[in-house]
Amino acid sequence: MAPSRTGTLAATAAAVAIAAAVGYALHLNAKKRAEERALATVLSETTAQLREVLTAPAPGAAEQIEGRLRLAEGWSNAEVADATEHYLIGAREIFRKRADSLRFEQKAAQSRAALAAHMNRAGRRDTSWLKTAMELKREVERDHYDLERSLKAVADLLDMLPDANKRLAPHVQASLLLDESARRELRAAVDAEARHVAGELEKVRRLDGR
Repeated sequence: MAPSRTGTLAATAAAVAIAAAVGYALHLNAKKRAEERALATVLSETTAQLREVLTAPAPGAAEQIEGRLRLAEGWSNAEVADATEHYLIGAREIFRKRADSLRFEQKAAQSRAALAAHMNRAGRRDTSWLKTAMELKREVERDHYDLERSLKAVADLLDMLPDANKRLAPHVQASLLLDESARRELRAAVDAEARHVAGELEKVRRLDGR
């Protein structure tokens, strides 16, 4: 006896539904694997750049991280996306503040040199010489204030990284993140740089007996 038309249609509909469900499941699995690969790439590239942020900061690193942030925004796992964004935002700000400190470091060195040269020309301390000396001293103090503030910002941001690592730890391999030993080394290097800067400032302050 031939199957009824209704039975055939029902069987066809069921087959289509099953195929659609299987296809959707395969799509989700493929998307998950693609996001996992993207996550590993995003974190490994960012971490590699962080390791070199003080010695050889990558040109355009902050902008590159912006692109990674846009990628993470579209991930299906909201918890992973949020944790990744937290890590990336911290890294982006570290690069921005490091760029600031390098710029201020150059300005501070130039202003120190200008003040030292002026003080060494102190054969005759007339009104004009004194006025220029005061202006140069203010510039030195201003540039060093900006430099010290930017270095402190880098240090503070490095101190926040363990929290970002903690959020990501359940989802990724530890090797993808900046480990605590490397973070401590970077933090110590920032502290050493800040002490050096303070020492250079004291040297020029002593030029006129302060």
